[in-house]
Amino acid sequence: MKRKLTIGLLFTLALAVCTTNLMAAEAWSESTEIQKSVKISGTVVDEAGEGVIGATVQQKGSNNAIATGLGGSFQLTVPEGATLVVTYIGYQAQEVKAAQGMKVTLLEDVNKIEDVVVTAEFGMKRVARAVGSSVQNVKAQDIIESGRTDFVSALQGRVSGMTVTSTSGMPGASTQVVLRSMTSLSGSNQPLYVVDGVPMDNSSFSPQDGFAIADAVSVRDMDFSSRGNDLNPDDIESMTVLKGAAAAALYGSDASNGAIIITTKKGANTDGKGSVSYSNTFSFSKAYGWPEVQDKYANGAYGATNYYYSSRFGGLIPEDVKIYDNVQAVLQTGFSHRHNISVQAGKDKMAFRASAEFLDTEGVIKTTDLNRMTVRIGGKAEVNKWLNLEGSVAYIKSSNTKVGRGSGGPIRYAYLWPSVDDMSKWLADDGMHMRLPDYYLDDDQINPLFGLYKNKNYDESDRAMANLTAVVTPIKNTFIRATFGWDFSASNYVVATHPYYRTYNQTSKDDDNSGSYNISKNNLNNVNMNVLAGYQNSWFDDKFSFSAQVGYHQIHQETNRLSSYGSNFLVIDLLSLNNCTPSTITSKKTMTTRRLQAISGQVELGYNQMAYITLRARNDWSSTLPKENNSYFYPAVEGSFIFTEIKGLDKSKWLNYLKLRGSYAQVGKDASPLSIDPALIATELWGGGYKYDFTGPNKALVPEMNTSYEVGLEGR
Repeated sequence: MKRKLTIGLLFTLALAVCTTNLMAAEAWSESTEIQKSVKISGTVVDEAGEGVIGATVQQKGSNNAIATGLGGSFQLTVPEGATLVVTYIGYQAQEVKAAQGMKVTLLEDVNKIEDVVVTAEFGMKRVARAVGSSVQNVKAQDIIESGRTDFVSALQGRVSGMTVTSTSGMPGASTQVVLRSMTSLSGSNQPLYVVDGVPMDNSSFSPQDGFAIADAVSVRDMDFSSRGNDLNPDDIESMTVLKGAAAAALYGSDASNGAIIITTKKGANTDGKGSVSYSNTFSFSKAYGWPEVQDKYANGAYGATNYYYSSRFGGLIPEDVKIYDNVQAVLQTGFSHRHNISVQAGKDKMAFRASAEFLDTEGVIKTTDLNRMTVRIGGKAEVNKWLNLEGSVAYIKSSNTKVGRGSGGPIRYAYLWPSVDDMSKWLADDGMHMRLPDYYLDDDQINPLFGLYKNKNYDESDRAMANLTAVVTPIKNTFIRATFGWDFSASNYVVATHPYYRTYNQTSKDDDNSGSYNISKNNLNNVNMNVLAGYQNSWFDDKFSFSAQVGYHQIHQETNRLSSYGSNFLVIDLLSLNNCTPSTITSKKTMTTRRLQAISGQVELGYNQMAYITLRARNDWSSTLPKENNSYFYPAVEGSFIFTEIKGLDKSKWLNYLKLRGSYAQVGKDASPLSIDPALIATELWGGGYKYDFTGPNKALVPEMNTSYEVGLEGR
């Protein structure tokens, strides 16, 4: 009995020990399972599928967090089954379960989207609430959906305070943009265009300055394209308009009229799978809204009745005489087709995008057209933890056929042509233009159709642009950002007038020939360099923020122009400079160089995402000013206060956002090249010789200073 009891006690004790060990083993297993960690990698993208750089990926309930890198990629070590919280300014926070290869899509927060803006720091991002001057974003999709062939004209009506004026309705017409108001009497009033941190040339060729002889109406009334037309709207990723001088102060002299900051697409994370996109646009256009033409009376001037008298009209037009709509004879239904194809791919730390565009547009005036081909390749790479690279290269080839405007345009001459005569019959059997006496019987009225088909007015351009940006983060909270840019274009501008396109009597081919040929070959070469070094940090649970940066900037611009003029064609229908009488040929060569160096600095202080103040300063040294005055300093200060961050207002149901902002800024502007040195200009007419330019040299020239004061209230 005792043996059985002893065995039973031993069995019970052994069972208890085993049970205890089993429970301990289970507890240890559970503890081990809780502590097991895994390394998660994934990407954060926006609704368009573009990677979001700088988003915060944080383990819920922990300080374990990381910021997304190139293409929105991230890697984070977390316990298995952990929940991640993904946040980014201007987007709704997302809570997701951690998983390998995960992709998180952030949605815009309509109440906070104002908190992100690309601003003056050469492509760097800055919260909108900290900006003390007027800044406005334009969605790239809105530019594309406008159907415009150039992004500049597509800005019309999309930015407050911006005036966009097209010089004509012809394809490729130049476009003038003014932010707020004119600031210069003799210089440019257009804003600076910055593409991927590099200033882009948006100049328009001036016939009066560019041609060897530009006295004829046919030359003065000619309009040539703005070089801003060269950018493919489908390549634009984001666009920010800096309206005030304070916002654009760091860009220096060229941004005294504001700046338009453009970032191009450089690819997105596609999980290593390439994607191809194709889009096309077809459009038709017709002219409308012209004055009515009377069809009761025939024309009469000097032929029968002096047109100075009240009875200047001819007799009544008989009812059986056909009336012609000669204005419609120079018009047509315009047609445009545009094709865009792009290829992009990316994964983790690298992405690229290549695109090609073809545009063919026929204008509403016969013979006018615009052809453009654009090829762009861009990419970005996170080389390692401390080095990021991004860049792009583009080639644009364009040609634009145009006609005169204003007093030298075909519409005016079509109105002058009598409605009882069919203007569409513009060519006689012998190759002469169809004659129609003008005010004097020995004068001919100009038939605009003859000019449209026999004259040559066009420009053609080849352009290459490239940029490279390197961002180095040597230690925590610091950065060095260097951007190098190159913009080169070679353009030809031609205005050629047929010998028979003139107003005085031409009765046969054997009469004295005239005709003229104007050509200008222009090469522009712009090289830019911007180097920024900065530090940013926050303290006391992000209540106080601080950032500072210094920069060095360099601009080198060269123009090389060769213009030639000739007249009196030896062969009637051959419009060429080689066909001009040698004694009439004259040439003019112009070369200019502008160099500018500058240093800049900026300090920004913030408190509790409620109050901000920013101090900026820049000093330029320009080669276009006298040595004594070529250095000029200009400061800027701006501040903002967000009332809706005050306790009590932050939870208001009727007010989402209210910001008071203000700024003071000065921006200096240098002079055009050759403004201080005597430059003799050849005088081809009336005996020849040389003369000084109209403005003359000025050794006491000082830079222009644009002073801006701004106060604004933003609310929603």
